[in-house]
Amino acid sequence: MTGGVIALRFAELKGRENIMTCRLGFSVAVMVGLAFSAPSQAADEVVLGLSFGKTGLYSTINKTTEVAVDIAVEEINAAGGVNGKKLRIVKFDTAGDPKQAVVAVRKFARDDNALGVIGPFSSSEARVAFAAGEREKIVQIPNASSAPKLADKFSYAYRLTESEYLQFMRVVKTMKKRGALKKSVAIMYGTDDVVSKAVGMYIMKPILTKEKVKITGPIGFATKAFDVSPQVSQLKGKKIDYVGLAGITPIAIRVLKEMRRQKIDVPIIGAQIWADPEIVHGMGADGDGAVFAASYYYNLNDRTRNFSMKFVAAAAKKGIKKLWPHHVDASAYDIVYVFKKAMEVAKVTGNPKNVKVERTAIRDVLLKTSFDLVQGNVCFEKTGDAQLPAYIMTMKNKRWHLLDKYPALPCKK
Repeated sequence: MTGGVIALRFAELKGRENIMTCRLGFSVAVMVGLAFSAPSQAADEVVLGLSFGKTGLYSTINKTTEVAVDIAVEEINAAGGVNGKKLRIVKFDTAGDPKQAVVAVRKFARDDNALGVIGPFSSSEARVAFAAGEREKIVQIPNASSAPKLADKFSYAYRLTESEYLQFMRVVKTMKKRGALKKSVAIMYGTDDVVSKAVGMYIMKPILTKEKVKITGPIGFATKAFDVSPQVSQLKGKKIDYVGLAGITPIAIRVLKEMRRQKIDVPIIGAQIWADPEIVHGMGADGDGAVFAASYYYNLNDRTRNFSMKFVAAAAKKGIKKLWPHHVDASAYDIVYVFKKAMEVAKVTGNPKNVKVERTAIRDVLLKTSFDLVQGNVCFEKTGDAQLPAYIMTMKNKRWHLLDKYPALPCKK
């Protein structure tokens, strides 16, 4: 290779190096620009986390939580957002796993600058996620967890759900008023689900015992068991007027179907854990005469009917057929509005620099504020639990019929 060619090749290589250097410098500049612009973009929005089980054990009930939350966010942003800023939801599918609920709250707090969390869904998840949220100093508000005394140990834990104890008390009170409370009830409950076990053993049993009702059982069954015939067969030959059934919706349907297969034709009663529109199709005529409670009744007034109409349409777009919202859907929708009002009262900015202070400000506002929601006028007690209304219903001809209603109790501060 001649000296001239060598010089030419050297110049060519040097030119390429300069081009690469320029390109690298441009890329770095772009990245730095994006890094500097990120806080200002984040400051133009407020963020909430959604911890829910789109898959897994609770998915039958929980998959429409997302639908209800999205409706609320769309309404809020269309009306101007929160303190003039857009509301954005970051979503995490826990699959109903308590360990994943802990991962979710940590992610929301550390990575997403979320100001609060809608969820987690179940009592099993809340039991461990509340402790994690307390360490992160971020409010969590589940829309379904209703096992007793889960939030009262934590200052950042709230629940927009009603006590299963109070709701079953109201069921029993209505049955007494109507002369329908009989003298013999069997209790069946899920042994491996926190709320099912709590309702069967520590709610139904003591309440019915106090009413001097003869109890068969309680008979436990694994919620993951496909075959519940051995447990149901224990009811055969017993003189019972009702079966107090404590289990989440798909399990309650399975137990009831097995009862009918074994020619056990008594009605079921419950608090609210299987008060799900799915029972209309799942239980069918087998569910006629069932008596249960919920904190939301879709046909109560214009506001509930309007939400129900929006919900059914939005669910249909996702390929989900629903007759009306579950009460946990109404709670999910309402939690977004709870956070909206709390953030407005606390005057949050959404600025990542202020996120820790603003999370605590939201916590402090919740106890001092009342909320006008689709479920009614609601407040939070010092235990972190809300006081919600109750609607006592029965099922007949694949429809829900209102038997009685109770307003939300005053909150103890």
